[in-house]
Amino acid sequence: MIKYIFSDLDGTLLNQAGQLSEKDIATVKTSPLPISLVSARSPQEMQATVEQLALTTPQVAFNGGLIYKPTDLFPMVLAEYPLMTTTVAQLVAALQTEFSDISLSAYDLQHWYTQKIDTGIETEAQLTGLLPTIINFDDQLKNPFIKIFKVMLMVPEDEQRTAVLQFIDQLHLPGLSAQQSGTMYVEITSQQATKAQALMTILKNAGLTPADCAAFGEGQNDLSMLGIVGHPIVMGNASDQIQAAGQFITKTNHHSGFSYGIKKYITKVNQKVG
Repeated sequence: MIKYIFSDLDGTLLNQAGQLSEKDIATVKTSPLPISLVSARSPQEMQATVEQLALTTPQVAFNGGLIYKPTDLFPMVLAEYPLMTTTVAQLVAALQTEFSDISLSAYDLQHWYTQKIDTGIETEAQLTGLLPTIINFDDQLKNPFIKIFKVMLMVPEDEQRTAVLQFIDQLHLPGLSAQQSGTMYVEITSQQATKAQALMTILKNAGLTPADCAAFGEGQNDLSMLGIVGHPIVMGNASDQIQAAGQFITKTNHHSGFSYGIKKYITKVNQKVG
């Protein structure tokens, strides 16, 4: 029996333009099962979607770096795993020296920071509706009270993206996890922040087990949650590697694959059990 649903956002519930389909909105709003979003996005970038779907369940941001309850003002933090600020300072300095041309930004709980506006920042702002705060990273990261949850790099070329990931790995900085997300993003979060760990936290509080759950995903950063739930559902637009982790392959995110997965898989599973 499936009792809880988790879903990635970009590439899964959201289409390429970052929008929800009317069919998916209706499916979520009428679902008898609780649904939590599990995203690499910040809470601010998730807020419009959370409101559209009228969700009141715990949500997951920053690839598991933050578990929160949505409210009208600020997110109610249930669990958080920020990066060490000194490590972020070292990472940013090294990346700006070695890869001065890549688009680099960072997030705390309420702000999206960047040092310069470039094409990548403009594209992300248009996609998410969030405006960046321009800062000097050297100065900002000296603030002992700042909590950075994610450093994001936008690297559209495959060869350079591979080089960036290798460079970060060779820095051997403590407590970092660097993952590719989508086709152009490299996202650095805490090693303690994984989608699987976030799911386990929510399920423990709900008195459920991973076997009771279904999860929708399509990217590398979804593999940890797809690997622990009893019912992993992968989008039709995912790569062959990610699809291999699915128990069921649904339609693409451009064809309301979330709704199709609920109708053709989750509903049928629960009808058989019930």
